Amino acid sequence: MTSRARSLLLHGSGSMAPEPRAGLLHGPVGRHVPTLIDLFLRVQPHPQIHTARRGKAVIREDDFADHAMLLLEGWVAFSKMLPDGESQIIDILLPGDFALIGAANAPLAAFSVETLSDARFINIGPGRVNGPEPEMARLRELMAAEIVRMQSRTSELLLRVGKGSAANRIAYALLEFFVRLEAVGMTSGTRFAFPMTQHKLGEFTGMSNVHVNRTLRRFEREGIVAYPAPPEIDLCDIDALCALAGLDLASFRNEIIARRAP
Repeated sequence: MTSRARSLLLHGSGSMAPEPRAGLLHGPVGRHVPTLIDLFLRVQPHPQIHTARRGKAVIREDDFADHAMLLLEGWVAFSKMLPDGESQIIDILLPGDFALIGAANAPLAAFSVETLSDARFINIGPGRVNGPEPEMARLRELMAAEIVRMQSRTSELLLRVGKGSAANRIAYALLEFFVRLEAVGMTSGTRFAFPMTQHKLGEFTGMSNVHVNRTLRRFEREGIVAYPAPPEIDLCDIDALCALAGLDLASFRNEIIARRAP
């Protein structure tokens, strides 16, 4: 990686020169979920890698957008905002995730896209994965699976935001992040990096800062979670979180984790 690329990654937002395919495949995400990244690089071997610092609005609601996003590093939030400024995060992209931001026949962003940490991603424009080749067809299948996976987790979140208690919502959110990060090798036991502020966690779960803080402090007092080295969080009692969230962990994994086999 060039010094300019390192500077952009660490200090600014913008675009980087195309990164060698091997570098992407052997990065933190590529090692664990090579299928989607590898197939995309076979059809587009020199992608443009974009970077954004934490807190960057990459796309705003109603902006022109006719592309998809493949997230390589970082956390990215999709959110909607009311006229009074109240926001609701409707989904979080984690490393290795793919999502449609817009499409050629619907080139308008339905939500804002904001980085919750420093991030690197590939924008996939219209026509980039069209074609009759078997690799193109397989890539489209994987992308469709990612869309279904996103719908599954969004429906679980919406159920709890509409009907769940504060503890139910927070427990669900923590388990969702854990299961998804575990699938891409970004957990250590039950610990993982957690760059969300309490404010953003509240926007994700439809709760005020006060209720988020109160619930997390309760979980900490009861030994359900701990903060060994912020921003890390440790889910010390997975069974208790599953009971609070109303989840069977094995079934939940099958629901929201796409099969990666080629």
